[in-house]
Amino acid sequence: MKLLVLGTGAREHAIAWKLKQFSHEVYLHPGNSGTLKAGFPNLTPAISLKEIAIQAKEKNISLIVIGPETLLAEDYATHLRHEGFLVVGPGKEGAQLETSKLFSKEFMLRANVPTAKFIVHNDMNEFKNQLNQFPYPKVLKLEGLAAGKGVVIAKNEKQAMEFAENIWIHHLFGALPQRLIEEEFIAGVELSYLGLCDGKTFIALSSSTDFKRVFDHDEGPNTGGMGAISPSPYLNVELEAKIDQTIVGPILETLQREKLDFKGVLYIGIMIDKNQNPFVLEFNTRFGDPETQSLMIRMESDLLPALIATAKKELSSALPLKWKKETAIYVVAASKGYPENPKTGDLIQGLELNCSETEIFFAGVRSQNSDLITSGGRVLGIGALGADSSKAREKAYRRLKQISWPGMHYRTDIGISK
Repeated sequence: MKLLVLGTGAREHAIAWKLKQFSHEVYLHPGNSGTLKAGFPNLTPAISLKEIAIQAKEKNISLIVIGPETLLAEDYATHLRHEGFLVVGPGKEGAQLETSKLFSKEFMLRANVPTAKFIVHNDMNEFKNQLNQFPYPKVLKLEGLAAGKGVVIAKNEKQAMEFAENIWIHHLFGALPQRLIEEEFIAGVELSYLGLCDGKTFIALSSSTDFKRVFDHDEGPNTGGMGAISPSPYLNVELEAKIDQTIVGPILETLQREKLDFKGVLYIGIMIDKNQNPFVLEFNTRFGDPETQSLMIRMESDLLPALIATAKKELSSALPLKWKKETAIYVVAASKGYPENPKTGDLIQGLELNCSETEIFFAGVRSQNSDLITSGGRVLGIGALGADSSKAREKAYRRLKQISWPGMHYRTDIGISK
């Protein structure tokens, strides 16, 4: 079977890499210059969904995996299904679990899954008048998509007002109207619980924990993710049973009751409090980035049968996925100025060095002659397996130190438990 993975980043590179391990022919669109160098053909650049479908049919592609949430928001999944493809990704309605934080929170309430209390602000005046609903620190979320940068944990009123002003006065997240969700803060440790979901069945893709802030010790602004560890050091058998009972089960029941068509990946972001109680922070409706990279490195099974079962709504009969016992670490290397104002156009050095102990996945890169140069904020990432997190970290960081470009930066504490 021929497959197509839609997206430009390291997540899509990792999915294609895993599928290729089992001799499947994988195309990317649009991919990037790094994935092309790594041996993954890109479709000819297309400016419309119709052109993508035409090319996919010419290549005899049967199954399409949608990577970015923006394409799900544009309802690529529904349109591609109408063209006759098997598609891993929910339609626009199901994607609202990610694309609309308000829809997501209201869904959680209807499903009776544990989540933080919240209120909604529609404008600056409303925000000022209702600002004292929850104590500091508090969580502020832009209602729509913001590439992982629309969430702030405000420690005081000054930080809260700055975020609100960026939305409603400076319009940093786009034109008005905009809405902001304010949540109570739940202290604890985070867990990413990803699974394939066809609306009736959920098959967990192991567990992971990502590191969202740009600097060590969780300092600095939120990013799309600076690294991940799998399995998560915070998950145990008892906690997993509690998550399945209080979160996954009610979600599936609500999807069926509300007839919400969902055939894709459901990412459940969970906070574990001091009493080992799980609370849902957010949903994503696609493979997470950078969690996917660590998961693909650990996955022992062929991913394709599970993807087909998801697209056909036959997950209940799918074979369980197998996982390597080792720990996977994945570390993102970013451009100077990321996430606010990443610098691009710098020559990446050290890529020619071979290292069989690690995998490199490309994101923000483009070709210049025979070289690769930076073209985005998150440029690439290094993944490694080890008997434990310490050994995996040692391998990943050893390789990372061989790579350089002006202003390159990365966290040095990926995989270290809080």
